Amino acid sequence: MSLAEQMTYPAGDPDGIASSALWIESHPVTRVRIDSLLLDDSPRLSGQDQAHVRVLAEAGDRLPPITVHRPTLRVIDGVHRVRAAQANGCREIPARLLDCDRAAAFVLAVQANVTHGLPLSRTDRTAAAARIVAAFPQWSDRAVAAAVGISDKTVSRLRTRAATGRAAQTGTRLGRDGRVRPLDSGRRRRRAAALLLEAPDAGLREVARATGLSPATVRDVRRRVDRGEDPVPGRYRDARPASPAPADPDRRRPPAAPARGEREAAPVDRHKLLAKLNEDPSLRLNEAGRRALRWLHHYSVTGQDIETLAHGLPCHWAPEVADLARSCAAAWSELAGRLQERAQ
Repeated sequence: MSLAEQMTYPAGDPDGIASSALWIESHPVTRVRIDSLLLDDSPRLSGQDQAHVRVLAEAGDRLPPITVHRPTLRVIDGVHRVRAAQANGCREIPARLLDCDRAAAFVLAVQANVTHGLPLSRTDRTAAAARIVAAFPQWSDRAVAAAVGISDKTVSRLRTRAATGRAAQTGTRLGRDGRVRPLDSGRRRRRAAALLLEAPDAGLREVARATGLSPATVRDVRRRVDRGEDPVPGRYRDARPASPAPADPDRRRPPAAPARGEREAAPVDRHKLLAKLNEDPSLRLNEAGRRALRWLHHYSVTGQDIETLAHGLPCHWAPEVADLARSCAAAWSELAGRLQERAQ
């Protein structure tokens, strides 16, 4: 297994840095000839800092071992220590030799300079992030950001400008928790919803294999379908342009006028109507009827319910819940139109 495959950001180690550091420290320390080492391909674009080299030279042989890419003898971490050893007239230096590909070696070099030693400049870290995105397009923005020490929004902008195309080919991205997730989650969720409607008794794993989703995601899709919700959560759907906020946040929107040819809803006693529907065997003994009863019981809301939810939900979830509400409203409106056509 290559180092790139091992760097998977497990739970409890969100940055993935501690796990890679432990992997490095598991290698024995050996001595290598300084004149055999390559000091190029550093994430530090401006080269070595001579003042820092002089400070390290004063420490003598008390410095930690450097890290070296065994196949090429390129220094992954410790170029300043090599220069300090040269300044002190040393011919050898203690080192840990790693077997990994060059792309993974570069990630380790960036991580090492983020966590200790002379910090990388923002320009260095941004350039490193662009290179890592090109080398590992399946990594999520947050995973790359954790490795280089910049924000995931900056990584997202870099990814947009990058012309790698590899993420589109694989259709997946590796998250910080080490799990591979599809980029087209919304489309796969809708496919899973269609399969569950066609075969309600299908197993979670069977649908998961057919769609490339996890069984847990398929379970969520099934629950959403049973509740009459959109199988795709608002945060996974394509973003829509935000509408300008009203000047008065407490101002209510006027009720939408009924569409042409659509009958305006007459007020009904929900409790009395639901009680009558429950007593009808033609509904209780029919799968479509039972599902309709479940929906009506769970999603019949009053004006008081709306007031409570509108003022009680956390503000940061308001756009997503609004998307779901609009989706449910659209589904109910379509159902009302079809039932009205049958009644006529």
